[in-house]
Amino acid sequence: MKYTKIPADTFKQIQLNAGILVDAFDPATEEIGNIIGATTGGINFTATPAYSDYGEDIDNCPKNTKELKKQDDIDAKMSGTFVTVSAGLVKRLVAAGDVDANDARHIIPRKDLVDSDFQTIWWIGDYSDVNDGSNAGFLAIKLMNALSTGGFQIQSTDKGKGQFAFEFTGHFSMAEQDKVPYEIYVKGSGDVETPSILLNRHSASMAEGDNLTLTATVTPASQTVTWSSANTSVATVTDGEITAVAEGNTVITGAITVDGVTYTDTCTVVVTGE
Repeated sequence: MKYTKIPADTFKQIQLNAGILVDAFDPATEEIGNIIGATTGGINFTATPAYSDYGEDIDNCPKNTKELKKQDDIDAKMSGTFVTVSAGLVKRLVAAGDVDANDARHIIPRKDLVDSDFQTIWWIGDYSDVNDGSNAGFLAIKLMNALSTGGFQIQSTDKGKGQFAFEFTGHFSMAEQDKVPYEIYVKGSGDVETPSILLNRHSASMAEGDNLTLTATVTPASQTVTWSSANTSVATVTDGEITAVAEGNTVITGAITVDGVTYTDTCTVVVTGE
């Protein structure tokens, strides 16, 4: 069996059980927020990209030429069925709605959206052969700016439980148009954190005098980021805030040092004249 043996660590890399939906989760501390509701049938998550092929109508150009392929969008959805319900969950499922200030049992739908209708949802599932204690593994999906796009649904049954089908869709934000509205975290049993730094953007165009703030996601989370600019005559950076000084190009670097080793990520900045 030269080619058909399964890896010895297979059970360490299997996702188990249906998982839970919660309103908050900290992957660093593994602290879990409130469970949104009990579900049946598990959870379905899809992140489907949409592409344009700019070469498909060009004579003699092969379809799906990688240099002419552009990713236009990502449709991230989380769906399933709740078997428990509360006033708070109904408000979330209604999407555009409010709890009556005079009666917390009363949810009032509305036809317009407000920013607070978009909320973060986490799915967390067991992962690996260790599912209890501080070394337990997890697979977690963070759906950002999630809005109920499936509407409020109930299917009641004779002598059975009511079921509430749901669909939540993650949304991009005008404030961070390049930020994809979902993230995935994987921790195997007993995993040791690998140090890393990831900036929220890797390119930026600015006019002289403009300011732009970079943020960094670091592992371990306690690490302090050191910022620097390759050409301070073009742009400077302090605590992640970039100030465009003069026309030109520069590279902004965020760095952390763990056990004597430095880890970096960069953002290329182009400054144009006023």
